[in-house]
Amino acid sequence: MHNSAPADCPDRSAHAAPPSDDAALTAEALSSAALLQGGSCIAIDHLGTRYVLRATRAGKLILTK
Repeated sequence: MHNSAPADCPDRSAHAAPPSDDAALTAEALSSAALLQGGSCIAIDHLGTRYVLRATRAGKLILTK
């Protein structure tokens, strides 16, 4: 089941690489700028559920289901 992301949050989840078994062994840090790609939010599909990662005006990150 996929929940739709807010209209102002483009769906870039289809461009993400699928996780591999090795991904759990090496923690790779990604900058929020790289994740958000110049926007203020991004939709993330995780195990069949859609989440939205949003940057606030105060510079904080909020992850919602």
